[in-house]
Amino acid sequence: RTPLNGIVGFTELLKSTDLNEEQLEFTAIIEKSSENLLSIINNILDLSKIESNKIELENIVFDPIIEFENAIETYAVKASEKDIDFNFFLDPSISKKLLGDSVKIKEVLINLLSNAIKFTDFGGFINIEITKTSIDNNHVKLLFSIQDNGIGMTKEQQLNVFAAFAQADVSITRKYGGTGLGLTISTKFLEIMGSELKLESQKEKGTKFYFTLELEEVSESTKIDQEHIDNDISLMRYQNRTPTQLDTYINRYLDYYSVKETTFSTAGELKKFNKDSSVHNIWLDIDNMDDELIHDIHRLDANKVTIITSFSNRNKLESLGIKTSKVLYKPITPTKILNSINTIEQIRNNKESVSTTKENISTPFNNIQFEGKILVAEDNFINQKLIKQILVKYGIEVELANNGLEAFEKIKDNRYDLVLMDIQMPVMDGIEATHEIVNYENEESLTHTPIIALTANALKGDRERFIEDGLDEYIAKPIQNNELLFILKKFLTQAQAPIIEREEEPSTINAKNASINMINSNKTEGITLLMEEDDSEQEPKQILIAKKNPLEAQILSKVLSNLNYPIEIIDDIQSLKSKIMDKKYDILLIDRELAKSNKEIIANQHKNMNVILLSLSKTASNFNKSIIKEELVGRIQINDLKRVIDKYRSN
Repeated sequence: RTPLNGIVGFTELLKSTDLNEEQLEFTAIIEKSSENLLSIINNILDLSKIESNKIELENIVFDPIIEFENAIETYAVKASEKDIDFNFFLDPSISKKLLGDSVKIKEVLINLLSNAIKFTDFGGFINIEITKTSIDNNHVKLLFSIQDNGIGMTKEQQLNVFAAFAQADVSITRKYGGTGLGLTISTKFLEIMGSELKLESQKEKGTKFYFTLELEEVSESTKIDQEHIDNDISLMRYQNRTPTQLDTYINRYLDYYSVKETTFSTAGELKKFNKDSSVHNIWLDIDNMDDELIHDIHRLDANKVTIITSFSNRNKLESLGIKTSKVLYKPITPTKILNSINTIEQIRNNKESVSTTKENISTPFNNIQFEGKILVAEDNFINQKLIKQILVKYGIEVELANNGLEAFEKIKDNRYDLVLMDIQMPVMDGIEATHEIVNYENEESLTHTPIIALTANALKGDRERFIEDGLDEYIAKPIQNNELLFILKKFLTQAQAPIIEREEEPSTINAKNASINMINSNKTEGITLLMEEDDSEQEPKQILIAKKNPLEAQILSKVLSNLNYPIEIIDDIQSLKSKIMDKKYDILLIDRELAKSNKEIIANQHKNMNVILLSLSKTASNFNKSIIKEELVGRIQINDLKRVIDKYRSN
């Protein structure tokens, strides 16, 4: 668990730095991978429970789109490293809310995916499908299948493959590694859920694992955003003369969403569609395109082109001068399809493009601030983090509730200026929670707290229905910044925005990056760092970083740089001898192990030096506070870093 803790902690720090859209996507995958690894570690440690039949099912409401996409996306990079054609189809007709044990279903998928990638050679393929086969009395039957063209198995090998700590052949363990636990755990989990893991395999031809699960559909659930699609979009898509599995899956997605597409395969057609004003977007899978077409991409209208490719082709994109914000990375999922279609709709309706919105959306955070405390009731963790991040940038204090009942209990114990209430939540939905809150306010003669509905079903007449149910306004998902700003201005008091002293930026940094860096430097506390006139000509103090792991040192230095702290990394521990006595440095962030083995060097620090230990776990013995000022334990949080630095610099 110790190395995993480092990965998770520094990923959290990395997310708070100045990242572009592509880097944020990669960071999110690292985070999800870490979470999945922790889940697997826990299950391996609990193997005795499985053997003792003590594993219990969790019957919770979950969103199959979010849960299944996350599981599949985790292995996208690993598949691209082996140049595997990694394809995924998630039936869009599956309801958005199902009842079941999503954690164990994802574990089964992860185990099967891990095996498929491990045993598939470079340049092979893996096809994952999750389809609805039947529905009866609000119960849906889903078929999960993972097929590869890897090494395959003989009939004899298939007999041993489900046994614990066993693999199809002893030589496989030597060549591919692994514990041999994945299929055992998956089989047991599926048995508990009333299913059975089956396989079809041929030696040297590949393997297909599949199983079915019957899950309950939650009432009032909707299908995957079909009603939001504009059927008048004109979409052109490159398709090789021999359609790929991806072509088939994309065609099935677009058919479901009733988006009309025209396929083409020649450079002449591409040039014609680029000039045709009636064509709204052109999708190009550059992994399967002819070189002649690829070399014409830079001549195309950037607003009309969407690139489809794998992670391993990022360098190829740069060489072609393609903006990564216009890229769909494989595997293609329903969410990526919908986001791309929404982008097309924005451009078609002469709205701001995604890239323009991204550049402009940062500006209001510096110019507009609000006073108030908001309760966000939202059951989806990712949505929670997104909404909180936006509100905090507006200077708002935010508390979270995971369902309607939790929101109601928080309302009884606290006072809020505004409540953002998701309509569809487990335990108690948003409408029922609103009724409880309004009744409580009436019984206690309390001033009404405005409640704003958050809904993915923004249909005609919804606003009137929500107001009749006691809500005060609503915001449609996905949340648009201008709509949120309208709500905040309507219900909260606008605060005086901080005055930001702008220094002349170096010529190597453009205005956009300067703006982003300024936002990131203030986003933890919302504080503007102002230098006193007396110190204006003094060289600022620097922070020393001494870590065993060079990558961790680089990540930490980037975080501190984004907070506008000058830093220097100690590459050679011997150089610490002179630098710890140099008064231009006032803080040393050092790994506990390095500090322990270099006590004499640290003891020679100048009198204004502040040494901070970085530890994965709490030290067993007390440190000498005349030498070591403080210790940061576990995951390094930005708030803790800033608190410690500001604390000792104010002394």
